Amino acid sequence: MKNILKIFLTDSGRIFSNVVAMVVIMGLCVLPSLYAWFNIFSNWDPYGQESTSNLQIAVYSEDRGDKIAGEDVNIGSSVLDGLKANKTIGWVFAESKKEAIEGVYSGKYYAALVIPENFTKDMVSFLGGTVEHPAITYYENDKKNAIAPKITAKAKTAVQEQVNASFVSTITDAMVGAGKVITASDSQGDNPLDSGINTLQNMDTELQIYIAVMSSFVNITDAAQGLIDTSQNMLPGVKDTFGQSKQMVKSLETVLNFSVQTEHYAGDMFSLSMDAIRQSLDNIRGGISQDRDTVKAAGDTVDAATQAAIQEAAKRSAGMLSYVNSMFGSTIQNIIGTDPEVDRQIREIQSQLSAVQDNMKKISEKNDLTVEDTNTLLDQSISTMGTIITEIKELEAAYEDTVEPQFDKSMDSAQNALTRAEAALSSMDSDFDMVSPVLDNYENTLKNGKGNLKDSLSTAQGVSAELERIISELNKVRNDDQYKELVKILKEDPDSLGKFISSPVNLETKGIYPIATYGSAMTPFYTVLALWVGALILVAIVHVRVEPIEGMQIRPYQAFFGRYILFFLVGQIQTTITILGDLLYIKIQCSHPFLFWLAGAMTSFTFTLFIYSLTVAFQNIGEALAVVIMVIQVAGAGGTFPIEVLPKAYQVMYRFLPFPYAMNSMRETIGGMYGNDYWDYLLHLSAYIVVALVIGLVLGKPFRSLNRMIDRSKEQAEIML
Repeated sequence: MKNILKIFLTDSGRIFSNVVAMVVIMGLCVLPSLYAWFNIFSNWDPYGQESTSNLQIAVYSEDRGDKIAGEDVNIGSSVLDGLKANKTIGWVFAESKKEAIEGVYSGKYYAALVIPENFTKDMVSFLGGTVEHPAITYYENDKKNAIAPKITAKAKTAVQEQVNASFVSTITDAMVGAGKVITASDSQGDNPLDSGINTLQNMDTELQIYIAVMSSFVNITDAAQGLIDTSQNMLPGVKDTFGQSKQMVKSLETVLNFSVQTEHYAGDMFSLSMDAIRQSLDNIRGGISQDRDTVKAAGDTVDAATQAAIQEAAKRSAGMLSYVNSMFGSTIQNIIGTDPEVDRQIREIQSQLSAVQDNMKKISEKNDLTVEDTNTLLDQSISTMGTIITEIKELEAAYEDTVEPQFDKSMDSAQNALTRAEAALSSMDSDFDMVSPVLDNYENTLKNGKGNLKDSLSTAQGVSAELERIISELNKVRNDDQYKELVKILKEDPDSLGKFISSPVNLETKGIYPIATYGSAMTPFYTVLALWVGALILVAIVHVRVEPIEGMQIRPYQAFFGRYILFFLVGQIQTTITILGDLLYIKIQCSHPFLFWLAGAMTSFTFTLFIYSLTVAFQNIGEALAVVIMVIQVAGAGGTFPIEVLPKAYQVMYRFLPFPYAMNSMRETIGGMYGNDYWDYLLHLSAYIVVALVIGLVLGKPFRSLNRMIDRSKEQAEIML
């Protein structure tokens, strides 16, 4: 022990007696801290807004917009407006697409985003029954910097979030607007559904009155027919009842006029029913189109779940087509036979409806259909449905052009006959022989009118039955608990519903051992690396070999520990300066400053002893080994990238390197302690002290002769130290 101390004191005396040696030692003490501080500063917050906002990315929109519910919408412009408020990236709003792309090629911009001209149209394409996925073109310059593309990738996420926000906001505004319509109240305080039901009920009441009047009118015509027969038999004695007959004719004219008005009302109901049928068919066609897209998206093979879903959808479509076919039959029942062309159109529509219904039944009932067969049936059905909708429009036109004019013609004929009869009765005097032909003509008119009246009565009764069904369905909706809850939400707080739909999930981040800045998180790596570099520079400048001291016989282990004391003290000074600079100058985040210093002191002790032992045992080769070990640890000790993402070789070597244990112990003091992890890391790190002693004291012996031979060879070369 005495010789060890004497060696150390001799070394200290030589340093303090030589100004150059003092300056060198002082430089060795400070240099590692500068290495650590510069690196920590440069990585303080490279991913923060203040830094990334300096990276320029060009943006340009060619979007021409589209109309939604009659309103002009341009999602591309909305995205640009949103990005102007986004300070995460240095957005540059280019004047043209060419300028944006050329800026990326020239290196002026790190990247460019170009929104295409059909962007909004594709975004809302689902409203038309088809889905087009819009795409934003992202141009990226990977040559300019290796890390910049990873940082600017935030731009893609920011734009995607802005597009989603703009799109959802547009749809939400439309939905909330529709909700306001649903919850709006009329002058009586009823919402649209209640008002609609009340209107239909009033319509049904008026229709019942009309049916009653029509029934009475049919009875009146029967009575009039009997009266005409009696009048013809009792013509000689009708002079006394002439005035009564004339009055009856006027009454019949009034009833005919009411019948004309009622028939026009029935025509309006026919058009309403046809519109409802067309709308139902259009909805069914949209559902079949979605099924077709699902099958095509599945490719050549459809899995069992998708096949079951397609069959279930086809079954629902077949049921809905059956109901529409029945509704169509009820609506056109009273116009069959009125015109040959109308009858042909009706038969064609019914035939095509049955064909589509059969296609849906095949898809829903047969499990052995191929994907190609299913696609064929769906395509045929979609095409046929379009034809049916067109033909229904043509049938409505034929009804307006043919059936209604025929009715008007019949009513005009009856009115003219009554007018002539009234004129004849008015001109009669004592010669009643002229009355008989008039009564005959009137009798024929009544027969024709009676048939038309019965048809009108039947149509009115059919419309009444359909109205009662619709009222019943609407009452079910009005009494449904989910509908009531929806109306309640829309009425009380529609804005909250809109906000929920636009962002249904809130992501709450709870930091576990939060570290405020990237620089603080990187401090363990750069501090540990600086301490290794400090120890490496120390052995490169200060000799590890102890020169003989007069009057002393120095043994190898005494020389080893005697010279190492100097290395240890310089290493601890390096650690103290570096740690104090981290805490007080850079002001890193640190929960346990004393333990942070203790981890640094233990790291420096381990590193200086390890590198000193390598140099003592292998001299220049040992220094080279220290450099190689440092390079390996910089690349594969998990200081920057997680060890899990590194090549397999580094993952295997990781647990045998000292860097991870030194860094992890410092991370515990910066982010927060967990159990005894801090002491476990230091315990693992201390294992390298044992390894270092074995290298320096045991392995060094057989290499001494080899080292002397290498030194002589270097001296003979005259160009090496």
